[in-house]
Amino acid sequence: MRLLTVVVTLWLATGALAAEAPNGFVSLFNGSNLDGWVVAGNPEGFTALNGRIHSDGGKGGDWIRSAKQYGNFVLRLDWMLSKVGNSGIFIRNGPRGGGFEVQLLAPWTPRRDDLHCTGSIYGHVAANPRPDETPLRWRKLEVSAEYKHITVKIDGVQCSQADYDQVPSMKDLALAGYVGMQDSHTGEGEWVEFRNVEIEDLDQEPGFVAQGLASSDPTVRRVAYDNAIKLGPPMVGPLLDMLTRGGAAERHVAEMALERIAANASAPGAEAQAVAVQASLVARLSAHESGAAEDRVCAARLLGLVGRSDQRTVAALEKALQENGPVSDAALGAMQRIPGQAVTMALIHALRQASSWQQPALLVALGARKDEAAIAVIADTARSGTGDVQLAAVRALGMVGSAKAIPILRRIAAGAAGAVRQAVADALIVLIDAKGLDDDARLEALRAARELAVTDAQKAAAGIAQ
Repeated sequence: MRLLTVVVTLWLATGALAAEAPNGFVSLFNGSNLDGWVVAGNPEGFTALNGRIHSDGGKGGDWIRSAKQYGNFVLRLDWMLSKVGNSGIFIRNGPRGGGFEVQLLAPWTPRRDDLHCTGSIYGHVAANPRPDETPLRWRKLEVSAEYKHITVKIDGVQCSQADYDQVPSMKDLALAGYVGMQDSHTGEGEWVEFRNVEIEDLDQEPGFVAQGLASSDPTVRRVAYDNAIKLGPPMVGPLLDMLTRGGAAERHVAEMALERIAANASAPGAEAQAVAVQASLVARLSAHESGAAEDRVCAARLLGLVGRSDQRTVAALEKALQENGPVSDAALGAMQRIPGQAVTMALIHALRQASSWQQPALLVALGARKDEAAIAVIADTARSGTGDVQLAAVRALGMVGSAKAIPILRRIAAGAAGAVRQAVADALIVLIDAKGLDDDARLEALRAARELAVTDAQKAAAGIAQ
């Protein structure tokens, strides 16, 4: 039996007891029973015996399959056939077939052709070279399935390979399904045995999935995209990498996948996923040595989509605000969406440190948060600021959506003219439509807007009369 330096047994979701090896392979057979396997035919056709899966001819076992489906993987096992043995390994099979078989055969007389012998992809691709088929000895099989490419090795020697697009009979075969072993497909007295059945699920490896996303084949790209979404947090780093070094098509699919993963992480009940995604995004946003800005822009934006506030996230976003350009803009957009007073206080701090040309955007972001803790700071800026800074502060008072802003806006309007007065009117109109206002506050905002409009109309009439 293959020696493992570390063996960890765990109960898989499929119900199979499996051992995970350091090389990424997981045992599909626990050595003592057939838990985690499904027998398609007569259950008596397969038994677990002394660390082996055994099948006697004539029992009608048909085939035994994994409980889980696999798309891209490396399957390894040992097999032994009786003198007139006949079996096979099914790859990407559905419950009723539809995949393909790697043939395992004893050297019958007359000898079968290379298209139907051991190591062939039965009926599709001939074995070349043809392996030794001497029975009653253990042999090793390795089948690698990577999207449309299949490789079969017997005792370490490649004996067949295929590309779905190059073999007409394989062109429409599935890219995922069950793996399984055929029963002893012979009469009574013949048998087949399997041991050391293990698999490496390549769809659980972010690097492999990222390679599929970069494929020029749309079918491969679609499969890889679905697998990236299933993997979730572990894919964030490789997908961000694609934004810095991929072509336009790669960047587009990477950004789509990142959006979906972040959206899934923001769903109710996805706290653990959200924490993991957030950690990867914060790490990338904080990596100033990153090769290009696209990944950091995307990381900042997606932090807003995940919507969680913690110390590291707030610190990373506040630091990004100090930069110029798209990274700063994305960080500011994210801070408008993330709840919690820690973000509000970070924006207030950034506002006090910012130059006048940066302040309008920060004021708008503060107002968009609808946090009453920001009202006093916005109001002070609206009263003391000038030009675009003052206009932005006035409009931000309307965005906060609080009744506390109404008397402040009235006082500002009393001593204002021109663009500032119009900004007060705009802010009051926004307040009237604010969801958080009760009916009394909404009515007060409406009165203030009418008073402003009447006063302006009277001034306009007086000006015409003069």
